[in-house]
Amino acid sequence: MKSFLIVARSFSDLHEKYIGIIRDYIKSHGGMCILDLDTCSDSSDTQITVDDDIECIITVGGDGTVVRVAQNVNNRNVPIVGLNCGHLGYLCDMTVENVEHCLDQLLSDNYKIDKRMMLEAVCSTDSKNCYRALNDIVVVPVAAGLYVLNLTVKVNGIQLYSHNCDGLIVATPTGSTAYNLSANGPIVSPHADCIILTPINPHTLNSRSIILSSSDEVEVSISARHDEDDPVANIVYDGTLRQTLHKDETLRIYRSSVTSHMVMLENVNFLERIRARMQEI
Repeated sequence: MKSFLIVARSFSDLHEKYIGIIRDYIKSHGGMCILDLDTCSDSSDTQITVDDDIECIITVGGDGTVVRVAQNVNNRNVPIVGLNCGHLGYLCDMTVENVEHCLDQLLSDNYKIDKRMMLEAVCSTDSKNCYRALNDIVVVPVAAGLYVLNLTVKVNGIQLYSHNCDGLIVATPTGSTAYNLSANGPIVSPHADCIILTPINPHTLNSRSIILSSSDEVEVSISARHDEDDPVANIVYDGTLRQTLHKDETLRIYRSSVTSHMVMLENVNFLERIRARMQEI
């Protein structure tokens, strides 16, 4: 690889330092790079269009930056590698300690590509807008914590359950270590081929996370708990609010035809990485 796009969600002093290190190192070793600080910020909803000559995207920040780039790149399956300036960094192979070593691997084509499945969803009343997620699609009340949702979940048209809860997480294997993990969902190998359903604080004694086939289709709808209620839920894609779900609407969630390509630099087993990251908490 010789041509890179550097993406950061913010331009803090720490990010500025390592953006400079990456940019200077690549240029001094015969490569080229361009910088994008606008399309991946928390306040931006702009899709990222990658030039044809870009061979790799380097993100500076943490897992959130990697996820945002994977979600917003709209024209090419460009490999992504993250520099972790944050906390856990499940998705980031580069650290502030090994950044130059990792850049050497990239420049000498010493890496592997790991393909990760993504999810898509479409609302029955908003069929023109389809959004993707690398980690998860979450349905939660508009006023989180103030009231519960009466959710009905169907899989391939067959009702799975209907109960009151604080929401629902529909996660990919990659997203199993994100919100799903915090909600006591299972940790799944990122190379598994499945969809994970994890209810958030269900008001029942017999509700558990369920692992489905990646070919299954999930339908989520909400209903009023009382006659005078007009329930509304937020639909959050990888931590970003994209849509709302109203009574009598259906959200259809399924495996995306798009995959995210992650650059793997460390020869570390998934379980070894999980153990190491958990010890850092």
